[in-house]
Amino acid sequence: MGLPYRPLGLVKEMLEQVGMEVTYAYEDLVFIRHNHFLLQFGRTGEDLMFSANVETGAETAHNLFTAVQEAATRQGILLRRGNRYRLTAGDEGNLALAFVDADAPPGGTP
Repeated sequence: MGLPYRPLGLVKEMLEQVGMEVTYAYEDLVFIRHNHFLLQFGRTGEDLMFSANVETGAETAHNLFTAVQEAATRQGILLRRGNRYRLTAGDEGNLALAFVDADAPPGGTP
Protein backbone atom coordinates (compact mmCIF):
# COMPACT_ATOMS: atom_id res chain seq x y z
CA MET A 1 0.00 0.00 0.00
CA GLY A 2 1.34 3.45 -0.97
CA LEU A 3 1.38 6.68 0.93
CA PRO A 4 -1.80 8.75 1.14
CA TYR A 5 -2.37 11.55 -1.37
CA ARG A 6 -0.55 14.71 -0.23
CA PRO A 7 0.74 13.28 3.09
CA LEU A 8 1.27 16.63 4.84
CA GLY A 9 1.58 15.14 8.32
CA LEU A 10 4.30 12.74 7.18
CA VAL A 11 6.17 15.52 5.38
CA LYS A 12 5.97 17.77 8.47
CA GLU A 13 7.41 14.99 10.65
CA MET A 14 10.09 14.22 8.06
CA LEU A 15 11.21 17.86 7.97
CA GLU A 16 11.18 18.19 11.75
CA GLN A 17 13.58 15.23 11.93
CA VAL A 18 16.14 17.26 9.98
CA GLY A 19 15.52 20.50 11.90
CA MET A 20 13.16 22.21 9.45
CA GLU A 21 9.68 23.55 10.03
CA VAL A 22 6.59 23.86 7.82
CA THR A 23 5.13 27.35 8.13
CA TYR A 24 2.25 27.16 5.64
CA ALA A 25 0.60 24.68 3.31
CA TYR A 26 -1.74 25.60 0.47
CA GLU A 27 -3.18 23.14 -2.04
CA ASP A 28 -0.14 21.11 -3.21
CA LEU A 29 2.52 23.53 -1.90
CA VAL A 30 4.38 23.31 1.41
CA PHE A 31 6.27 26.41 2.55
CA ILE A 32 9.23 26.07 4.88
CA ARG A 33 10.48 28.47 7.58
CA HIS A 34 12.99 31.00 6.21
CA ASN A 35 11.66 30.36 2.69
CA HIS A 36 14.89 28.82 1.29
CA PHE A 37 12.80 26.25 -0.56
CA LEU A 38 9.30 24.88 -0.90
CA LEU A 39 7.93 21.43 -1.55
CA GLN A 40 5.21 20.49 -4.00
CA PHE A 41 3.19 17.30 -3.82
CA GLY A 42 2.99 15.22 -6.99
CA ARG A 43 0.27 12.98 -8.39
CA THR A 44 0.91 10.29 -5.77
CA GLY A 45 1.83 10.41 -2.09
CA GLU A 46 5.29 9.09 -2.87
CA ASP A 47 6.09 11.96 -5.24
CA LEU A 48 7.46 15.26 -3.90
CA MET A 49 9.26 18.10 -5.69
CA PHE A 50 11.86 20.43 -4.17
CA SER A 51 12.09 23.99 -5.54
CA ALA A 52 14.69 26.43 -4.26
CA ASN A 53 14.00 30.12 -3.85
CA VAL A 54 15.95 32.30 -6.30
CA GLU A 55 17.36 34.05 -3.21
CA THR A 56 18.94 30.78 -2.02
CA GLY A 57 22.51 30.23 -3.17
CA ALA A 58 23.35 27.13 -5.21
CA GLU A 59 25.46 25.49 -2.50
CA THR A 60 22.84 26.09 0.19
CA ALA A 61 20.09 24.78 -2.11
CA HIS A 62 22.16 21.66 -2.82
CA ASN A 63 22.79 21.03 0.89
CA LEU A 64 19.12 21.51 1.76
CA PHE A 65 18.04 19.21 -1.07
CA THR A 66 20.45 16.51 0.11
CA ALA A 67 19.21 16.70 3.71
CA VAL A 68 15.54 16.57 2.69
CA GLN A 69 16.20 13.82 0.14
CA GLU A 70 17.79 11.57 2.76
CA ALA A 71 14.84 12.07 5.11
CA ALA A 72 12.34 11.57 2.28
CA THR A 73 13.96 8.32 1.17
CA ARG A 74 13.62 6.93 4.71
CA GLN A 75 9.86 7.64 4.48
CA GLY A 76 9.45 6.04 1.05
CA ILE A 77 9.13 9.40 -0.72
CA LEU A 78 10.85 10.17 -4.02
CA LEU A 79 12.15 13.76 -3.88
CA ARG A 80 12.80 15.37 -7.26
CA ARG A 81 14.39 18.69 -8.13
CA GLY A 82 12.01 21.29 -9.51
CA ASN A 83 12.39 24.77 -10.91
CA ARG A 84 13.41 27.70 -8.77
CA TYR A 85 10.75 30.11 -7.61
CA ARG A 86 10.35 33.76 -6.74
CA LEU A 87 8.00 35.35 -4.22
CA THR A 88 7.04 38.97 -4.75
CA ALA A 89 4.55 41.36 -3.23
CA GLY A 90 1.27 41.21 -5.11
CA ASP A 91 -1.93 43.20 -5.05
CA GLU A 92 -3.60 44.06 -1.74
CA GLY A 93 -0.75 42.73 0.37
CA ASN A 94 -0.84 39.25 -1.17
CA LEU A 95 2.25 37.40 -2.28
CA ALA A 96 2.79 36.28 -5.86
CA LEU A 97 4.60 33.00 -6.53
CA ALA A 98 6.30 32.42 -9.88
CA PHE A 99 8.30 29.36 -10.88
CA VAL A 100 11.32 30.22 -13.00
CA ASP A 101 13.98 28.31 -14.88
CA ALA A 102 15.94 25.93 -12.64
CA ASP A 103 19.14 27.65 -13.81
CA ALA A 104 17.99 31.09 -12.65
CA PRO A 105 20.83 32.76 -10.79
CA PRO A 106 20.61 33.18 -7.02
CA GLY A 107 19.98 36.66 -5.68
CA GLY A 108 16.61 37.23 -7.30
CA THR A 109 17.76 38.67 -10.62
CA PRO A 110 15.49 37.69 -13.51
